[in-house]
Amino acid sequence: MNTSIADIVIRGGNLVNSHGIDSMDLYIKDGLIDAIEPVGTARACRREIDAIGQFVLPGFIDAHLHPVYADKMDTLSRAAASEGITTLIPYIGAVKAWGQSKGLLETIDEFIETSESSSIVDFSIHCTLLQDDIKDISRSIPLLIERGIVSFKAFMAYSKRGMMLEDPELIRMMKLIAKHQGILAAHAENGAIIDYLEEHYQSQGLDSPDYIAKSHPNLSEAEAIFRLLTLGATTKCPIYIPHISCAESIEVVEMFKRWNQVKFYVETCPHYLTLTDDVFNDMGTPAKMSPPLRKPKDIDVLWNAVASGLIDVIASDAAGHMQSANEPLHEKVFNAPNGIPGMESLVKVIYEEGVNHQKISLPAMVKQMCENPARIFGLYPQKGVLELRSDADIVIFNPNSHYTIPPRNPHLNVDYSMYDGREGTGMVQTTILRGEIIMDKGKLSETGISGQFVRGQKLKAD
Repeated sequence: MNTSIADIVIRGGNLVNSHGIDSMDLYIKDGLIDAIEPVGTARACRREIDAIGQFVLPGFIDAHLHPVYADKMDTLSRAAASEGITTLIPYIGAVKAWGQSKGLLETIDEFIETSESSSIVDFSIHCTLLQDDIKDISRSIPLLIERGIVSFKAFMAYSKRGMMLEDPELIRMMKLIAKHQGILAAHAENGAIIDYLEEHYQSQGLDSPDYIAKSHPNLSEAEAIFRLLTLGATTKCPIYIPHISCAESIEVVEMFKRWNQVKFYVETCPHYLTLTDDVFNDMGTPAKMSPPLRKPKDIDVLWNAVASGLIDVIASDAAGHMQSANEPLHEKVFNAPNGIPGMESLVKVIYEEGVNHQKISLPAMVKQMCENPARIFGLYPQKGVLELRSDADIVIFNPNSHYTIPPRNPHLNVDYSMYDGREGTGMVQTTILRGEIIMDKGKLSETGISGQFVRGQKLKAD
């Protein structure tokens, strides 16, 4: 046994990793997990935390968010800390619609510098690439991967906004990413279908909220995923499919898993696991996101895919706007912005709907919201697990605490919640980042802890 003085010991908690749950003592020293010992091990510590009857989890990783609208990294990181999320992986790029006017590399550098002074949790980056960026990717992609940004984002829709990439552009990007050991994430919807349907409905004056889903049919997503994975297999490029939303897409995923010709990973979001398109009629444009909410049958299929491990990651896709940006456009849905809040309720909603309702186990939740995103994006074993020498990013979780989600999160600017009034049991009690307590009993630390940019490691070839 290590006899040096530890900084913190978490005693008697039920430690949760993807492989199971064990009652152990966990020791922290110099910001790292220093030892995991049987309960009651006698070792000197400067601080002791009693975790008997509680779960001790790795810090959660939200692998999908957009800190470019009502909330930036300062407020989002505070909401993250309150929810037990210790690492964020946002999508960042030189996107005019996100308020950016500088070049890609300058935008990335500026984001890192700003976030290291404003965020209270750690972060990595997905680099978003648009049409204007393609001409320079032979230089930018290798350079960014060497800097620790190994994940890149493309859009298969939104040509009118200068975001959509055609298949030859995707192939060129994939070849470079594969060569330099990165991974491509793509917004997979058929842009031509969406543009056609939106124009068709608008020409008839049909632009109320129920036409959000009608203009983004399930098949437009399933077709794009099929094409994306086909291109990935052709170029030998690893693929990450964010925000999968419907049953038809899961059938495509199952098909490609059987064929086993491309390495790929699948993500869904809490809103696709809990909300249906009826919400559009209740809330209007504040509930607009892309892909849109679907039907109850899609929710059932997605939960089965989560339970079977076919879905690798659950992430928030948080991109909230103020209600004032949405509500005047209630009957002009195609002019309203895309994006909803959700990071601030991510852990609560998935624990309640998944674990408490016995759809998944707690180790499975930890695998999909901690370990898998760390592995996929090159952060493992620094992040995502309770292992020796991993960062001491730790969550103490009380499974018996009852809550009601409020109309808005006190840490955020965005002024509504998709889950207003929803009740559940199970809350984060304490959040620890690299050995520092950043939230305890709902109160954020005032000690000026700063988040750090975490470099992703290149993906290992099969």
